[in-house]
Amino acid sequence: MNRRTYIRTAGTALSGLALAPSMYHGCSGMKDPLHQIGLITNVVQESIRQDPRGTLSRLAEMGYSYLEFGGTWGEDPGSLLSFMKGIGILPLAGGTSMAALQGDGLQQSIEDALTMEKSYLVCYWPWMDSAENLTTDQVKRAVDQLQEIGEACNSYGLRFAMHNHEKEFQQLEGELVYNYILDHTDPELVTMEVDLYWAYKGGADIGEIFKAHPGRFELVHVKDSTDSSDMRSFACVGSGILDFPDLLSYRDVAGFRHLIVEHDQPQPEEELECARSSLVYLQGLKF
Repeated sequence: MNRRTYIRTAGTALSGLALAPSMYHGCSGMKDPLHQIGLITNVVQESIRQDPRGTLSRLAEMGYSYLEFGGTWGEDPGSLLSFMKGIGILPLAGGTSMAALQGDGLQQSIEDALTMEKSYLVCYWPWMDSAENLTTDQVKRAVDQLQEIGEACNSYGLRFAMHNHEKEFQQLEGELVYNYILDHTDPELVTMEVDLYWAYKGGADIGEIFKAHPGRFELVHVKDSTDSSDMRSFACVGSGILDFPDLLSYRDVAGFRHLIVEHDQPQPEEELECARSSLVYLQGLKF
């Protein structure tokens, strides 16, 4: 068995195991999986750069269950994976832009994800430019590319997700671009990593979108905003103005499986406290 065949076989099995917690909801005696919360490592980017294992240990001690990340901070992947399993914080997702998922870049991203036993590969930016003035052709091309990448990921047992920013909530020919993408992608191949902050900044009625597209939003970036019109007015979860009790009330219709804490630009000295306070806030919610 060559390396690529091994990765495909192992990845399929491991992906199924990693996704198993998402099926616990409704089972008697099982912990609600949406209270097994993850974090994307830009929240602690400076801390983890300086001390990867120490920072991961701190996050596990706080109570985080999953991690969304790229790279291995200079660590051997197998050694890092073993360490993460040992402290009880599991790799969940990671990804890159559409441009980096072309040609050999897609195969490399898939293999990197499977090597770390991640369950999801994420496209964080589905456009090949700044998306300032999207055209119908651009959106249709993005849909085709999302479908193709989703099919490739599916063949390896990976789930493929598209992450949004505010650009996807612009109108094009009388329709939201985001709705068009949802309507024209196969739910079996493409799920959504919905970023609640960017949906808010884009002016979306995200609750109505959840109801119109049930079950399409497996990953959720839980990110808060200060009371400012600035597009980059990030806040630690629970310290800003987003109505998370309302947003998370859509959990069942939207199909939420994993909540992932995010803050794009915390002050380095405040990173770990932001991670801690965000988790405490979410754990205290009734949803």
